[in-house]
Amino acid sequence: MDDGVQVLDPVRSASSLPLLRAAGSSQDPEVDVLIAGYGPVGAVLAALLGARGLSVAVVEPRHEPTALPRAVGVDEEILRLLVRLPGLADLLDHVHACGRQMILGPGRRVLMELGLGESELGMPVAAFFHQPTLERDLRAGIATLPTVQLQLGRAVTALHQPTATGLDGAAHHEDPVTVELDDGTRLRARWVVGCDGASSPVRRMLGIGYQGTTFAQRWLVVDVATPAPLAHLPYFAFSCDPRRPSVTMPTPGGHRWEWMLLPGEDPQQMATPASVRALLRPWVDPDQVRITRTAVFTFQARTAERWRQGRVLLAGDAAHSMPPFSGQGLGAGIRDAAALAWRLDEILRGLADDGLLDGYERERRRHVETVIAGALRIGRLVQTTNPALSRLTRTVLFTLDRTPGLRQALRGGLTHQRPRLPGRIAGPLPGAGVVLPNPRLRTLDGRLLQLDELLTDAWTLIGLGADPVAGLDPAARAWVDRRAATTLAVVAPGDLRTHAGMTCPALEDLDGTLIRLLTDSHPGHAGHASRLGRLGRLGRGRPGTAGDPGPPRASATRVAVVRPDRFLLGVFSTPPRGIDLPGVAASPAAQTTPVPILTRSIRRTD
Repeated sequence: MDDGVQVLDPVRSASSLPLLRAAGSSQDPEVDVLIAGYGPVGAVLAALLGARGLSVAVVEPRHEPTALPRAVGVDEEILRLLVRLPGLADLLDHVHACGRQMILGPGRRVLMELGLGESELGMPVAAFFHQPTLERDLRAGIATLPTVQLQLGRAVTALHQPTATGLDGAAHHEDPVTVELDDGTRLRARWVVGCDGASSPVRRMLGIGYQGTTFAQRWLVVDVATPAPLAHLPYFAFSCDPRRPSVTMPTPGGHRWEWMLLPGEDPQQMATPASVRALLRPWVDPDQVRITRTAVFTFQARTAERWRQGRVLLAGDAAHSMPPFSGQGLGAGIRDAAALAWRLDEILRGLADDGLLDGYERERRRHVETVIAGALRIGRLVQTTNPALSRLTRTVLFTLDRTPGLRQALRGGLTHQRPRLPGRIAGPLPGAGVVLPNPRLRTLDGRLLQLDELLTDAWTLIGLGADPVAGLDPAARAWVDRRAATTLAVVAPGDLRTHAGMTCPALEDLDGTLIRLLTDSHPGHAGHASRLGRLGRLGRGRPGTAGDPGPPRASATRVAVVRPDRFLLGVFSTPPRGIDLPGVAASPAAQTTPVPILTRSIRRTD
């Protein structure tokens, strides 16, 4: 389980943008993005933005990263993102991969065993990591990015956000946000992102509510270091023992247990060495391990009322906190960072207006709410102390696990779901919202590699047996060129030589993964997206005004257009046209009148 809850105890040239700029007539230095908070989520966002050459200031009250392994688990999607960040290229060498999990009953009797299946992302489906090591390595990588500036030992104390009233009567935020720090320093940022935790000062300054529940139930977490992995406890497991529900999991260099505290138990007394040794004894010889951390925590299920106010956004625990039972607390925050980074990049480079950010909360909130609901269901199952209900639950799980056919399916990864964006939020195109797989490929010169080795932080176009830009109209070609999009073609095994003269890289899809993606989506012609909604403001979901583009063109080739965060915009059955791609909408300046600017000042109240 994640401990990310309320705890009681080709990279674009960095020289293309200066780190600090004079902010108009102001003497305050200006950055593209100011990030409040340098925990894992803030650090990931800083790395993603800094790698794109954007100027970033990170403000963090603490000088050093956490010394405690709070969050411990990540899934394949998060691992895929992390290994691309500076400092984390060898992350997989330092994690404990997990291929299955168990549900146990009293006496560690196995009630159900669940296989996690195979990943199409080229990563372990799930893994456990050591948070202090990850944060240290990531910070070392960020130190190599010249456009990221750190303000450690400093805290944000006030935000001043200019507001103008447009012709539509709505408030518009066109000028940078002025940020005051506790040492009197003032910075101006075109965008501010609060990654400052569940008690987020930024969120409180904005006056945004944090709706949901803080649960009174306490859990004791104990981390130990071991000389070797515990062979009798190789997997993550829930223990559905009504006498004391618990969770156990292997970690790099050690093991973690979490025990639910019972009514009337004193948390401080339960965290004493004597009590911890007594809890460990049924599982392991306490003299054979070294206790590295003991803490008591509660958990929350909360989401912010809104994740954006003007040019200030929220991410990670500042936007949402969730129960730890699904192990997605940290992963949800890192997904926020990934969803924000490419959108902010497009806006700051003038490739889109800030309407592009409408899709951020729409996509992420739906996913977060789904994860929270699932975690609460798991929590109700795990935390059951009613003997009769626990006995019934154990009987059902045991029976299901022994049912012919179902047993094999459960062990084979029946419960493993391929990552994708929720519902129809991703857009109307076939395949929209599906995560791009990371299969094995062969190049024309015989090299074997994975797809991610060819991709950058930009958009990607993949053609089925043809150059994906060959049939683009001028508007679409300009769209591709302005974004420095990656283009490549995939062919079936054995067909590589017949495509040797292609103008873009041709790659042999050894497992047919990408070919299935391009053919199984059953896309209509490219104009289908135009009729359902012009994508000029990607993520808004507003209907467009484009007319019927006519019948599909004869020279059809299937093209997958992939967002920078590796999710599909969709699959086109003819080369996409400019009107089908997310572009620059009307200039926001044209929608406002030159009325007097009012500055909204927001200060810390604590």
